[in-house]
Amino acid sequence: MKDLKQMWNDPPKEYRPVPFWSWNEKLDTKETAWQIEQMDKAGLGGYFMHARGGLQTAYMEDEWMDNVRCGLAEGQKRGMSAWGYDENGWPSGFGGGLVNGLGLKYQQKYLRYERTKDARQTDSTICNLPYEGENLHFYYEVNPFYVDTLDAEVIAKFIEVTHEQYLKTLGPDFQRMAGFFTDEPQISRNGIPWSLVLPQEYQKRYGEELLPSLSALFFETEGFEQVRFRFWQLVRDLFTDAFMKQIYDWCNANG
Repeated sequence: MKDLKQMWNDPPKEYRPVPFWSWNEKLDTKETAWQIEQMDKAGLGGYFMHARGGLQTAYMEDEWMDNVRCGLAEGQKRGMSAWGYDENGWPSGFGGGLVNGLGLKYQQKYLRYERTKDARQTDSTICNLPYEGENLHFYYEVNPFYVDTLDAEVIAKFIEVTHEQYLKTLGPDFQRMAGFFTDEPQISRNGIPWSLVLPQEYQKRYGEELLPSLSALFFETEGFEQVRFRFWQLVRDLFTDAFMKQIYDWCNANG
């Protein structure tokens, strides 16, 4: 019991707080080492090396990696857990702009519709469907600042420009990293999500075409319950496999 009471008063570092450490200025390895020393003196158990607004060092470039190496070395020396953070800001997945910057396929999309008298055709048209004497023009709206987390190829690119880059650049030092923090990956913040892979994946999963049933996602048409259940089940599974499982598998494979 005495040992347990002592642990409450002076717990091992593995049980101490591990804060987000905002890298939000011009990075310098001497300053990085000094701040770790101060966190150690304050009783912290580790830190997440986290790019934040105000960063004046090129993200993921040589100077950035020099400071990551310093963080890993100092953490090992002091018995503190040094964690990576997989994004320049949040939500995780866009690779500091490298992934969504690759174009339409990689960018987040939302399913939208509008009532029109006649069928419409635009660059973002998905389909046109009749409904109550009108036309429903279904199209997607693009958020160019984030990525399509339902598309496995998109997230594979995120892993390539982030996780693989750390592994390649840090070499043996990579194993000193406790792990990666991934922050708030998103399916949607602004309505029903869309992905260019959804029609094909829906057909593959359920043996039916998705596009003729899009009205059911917004209106209580015949059989809408089944369509909505299938759609959201598929969205869940695509996100789980594309984002969570790919990163999980990569981390397992690379220690």
